[in-house]
Amino acid sequence: MAASTDSAGSPRFSIVVPCHASRAWLRPCLDSVLSQSCADFEIIAVDDASPDGSDRILDEYAAADPRVRVLHLSENVGLGLARNAGLKECRGDYVLFLDADDTYRPGSLEAIARRIEATGRPDIVMFDYERIHWDGRVVRNQRHDAFAREGDGVFTAAERPVFLTFLEVVWNKAIRRDFLTLHGFVFTAGFYEDAPWTYSTMLTAERIATLDQVVVHYRQHRTGGNIHATATRQQFDIFDQYDRVHAFITSDPALAGWRRFAFDRSLDHILAVLDKPERVHPDDRAEFFHAAAAFAKRWKPEGYVVDRTRRGFRRWQIVHDDYATYCTLKLSAKVLSVPSPRKAVGKLLHRDLDPNLALYGAYWFKQYACNPRAIYEKATELAPQLRGVWVIDADHVAAIPEGVEYVVAGSPAYAKLCAKATYFISNMNLPKELEKREGQIHLQTQHGTPLKTMGTDLRHYPVAAKDLDLDELMRQVDRWDFNLSANRYSSEIWERTYPAHFEELEYGFPRNDRLVNATLDDVRAIRASFGFDDSHLVVFYAPTFRDGVDSVRTPSGLVDLGGDGIHLDLDRLAAAAGEHGRVLVRTHYSLSKHPSARSPRVVDVSEHPRVEDLMLAADVLISDYSSISFDYANLDRPIVLLVDDLGSYDHNRGTYFDITAFPPGLVARSPEELLSALQTGAFAKAEAAKHRQLFREKFCEFDDGRAAERVVRRLFLGETDLPPITPLADRHPAPSPHRL
Repeated sequence: MAASTDSAGSPRFSIVVPCHASRAWLRPCLDSVLSQSCADFEIIAVDDASPDGSDRILDEYAAADPRVRVLHLSENVGLGLARNAGLKECRGDYVLFLDADDTYRPGSLEAIARRIEATGRPDIVMFDYERIHWDGRVVRNQRHDAFAREGDGVFTAAERPVFLTFLEVVWNKAIRRDFLTLHGFVFTAGFYEDAPWTYSTMLTAERIATLDQVVVHYRQHRTGGNIHATATRQQFDIFDQYDRVHAFITSDPALAGWRRFAFDRSLDHILAVLDKPERVHPDDRAEFFHAAAAFAKRWKPEGYVVDRTRRGFRRWQIVHDDYATYCTLKLSAKVLSVPSPRKAVGKLLHRDLDPNLALYGAYWFKQYACNPRAIYEKATELAPQLRGVWVIDADHVAAIPEGVEYVVAGSPAYAKLCAKATYFISNMNLPKELEKREGQIHLQTQHGTPLKTMGTDLRHYPVAAKDLDLDELMRQVDRWDFNLSANRYSSEIWERTYPAHFEELEYGFPRNDRLVNATLDDVRAIRASFGFDDSHLVVFYAPTFRDGVDSVRTPSGLVDLGGDGIHLDLDRLAAAAGEHGRVLVRTHYSLSKHPSARSPRVVDVSEHPRVEDLMLAADVLISDYSSISFDYANLDRPIVLLVDDLGSYDHNRGTYFDITAFPPGLVARSPEELLSALQTGAFAKAEAAKHRQLFREKFCEFDDGRAAERVVRRLFLGETDLPPITPLADRHPAPSPHRL
């Protein structure tokens, strides 16, 4: 889509946001701009042929806010050329560049605007930044004191060279657009494109100003998400980019004084890249080093002598192509460790895995349920050669149906199977004492679409995150090979809050296959098992738990505090459902306290082995912040949410979006409202159905009844040509018998 040009007045700022495979962080990035107090800007978002659905997010924002315009590139061209595409569309007085995983601090654009006016519209305004790490640590720019010490007034780079010792990045500056146009500045292709841009603009600018304020939060990915932290041959682009820097300086005699400065800076940058194995693969290190020496030979200033410092000696090694000394010093800087004989023998003993052995577990080995169950049952059909064994806690062996092979968690037989199994399929993390061996594969199936705050995001909620050990959590997440997702919304959150190297499988939730595939006869049979027929209005009440009230999270899982999560008088609920009303009530799986009711029309189904059947039996779901609403929406039946404690819940646990602003049906803010909705039938009216349809379109995206098949074919059979997702409009779940 080509961006259109508005004939109206130009905005103060044009902010170019190039995007490639950044969906996990794209929303926070755009939100940080759109929420600025200064609204006089445009965002030029450039979709650099993103493969992960980032393009859809950009289009969503553009449809919602006219300040956002999107360019969709037909092929992946890289960061520099994507910025050039956005730059051509800019109409603002000043241009800024923001990477799709970084954010602006509140009030930043207003502060930049004030500084521009105070300094008489300089060519460049340079501002500060902080590094924000995955675990929440915020680290200040090491040279931030230069802003207070040398940032007054307006100057040239020659007058304040300290500002060219900062990171060579483009996103810490606002640049006057007519200055860029006058000099024809554009980005180069390849990695490290920031370097020639930074030197050419800063050395050309006649008027530079600074803003002593943190504007950008520069994200530091735990998994090296920055494209520069990728061990490919593109790391060799650094030599081409610095060739351009030195060619630019050499082309202008007036810049001769910068040759030594730029040479030292370029060698330091090259050495920094060389030192990082995540950038330069060890097999390429010698070639990279010798390419650096050739670069130094091309551009070494006449009479160049290195400083008598450690940094100077490292530069000397490059200048003299002394790879032997570099390697010797690099090795001596590390502590050499020899694996213990016990560990070495252990690896040999466990090298031979059984390729046809899979272990399954659900809810901390307490149930035969959820996505692992659906995958297990589909595997018995499509991959009969696979031996599937369920891991179950000793106190919950009765949960395993007859005919299903199981092993008791913690037993010697369990340890033996763990050493041999190739596959682990679970909806929770593996026990921390379990050592995952080379060649073993862990599929994390999850057990719900996340409305509640999860993973690393819990650090913002001390009540919910009691005793949260982020290091241990990441050690567990690092063992995931695959992660299952029911919709793109979930994928964004899983990738952001569990920063690891797993592969996202956007296949839908296997447990919901039953909801989509069940027939009307199946539904009637399930209802009959409870004594219900078509005349009964079956209400399914399934609330979640409250952190710190009903249960508390610990590193080993949820601990029951004795609550039941019930926020309704169950007898009144049964009465509100009418003479033919029946209530099924289920407490959260982590809670042991059973709900109490006197009415014979209330049935406690907390111990029922299959929640999918309870959903199929129900004509209407009543819930709150539970993920069950996302599953039940697949049935296209009425949903009512009771959110009488929304404020305290958001404070204690937090949610990823306001469920009352985008609900799956009717929202009741008190028990009285909910009971009234049942009595009047408002829960099934057209307004509620409209909300439900929008909710289904967003969150039931991949749940088409073939999720388990996709998992089995990909994981166990190694197939890549998987059944396509059936569009929502072509799915026809069994209707509610009560409404026929």
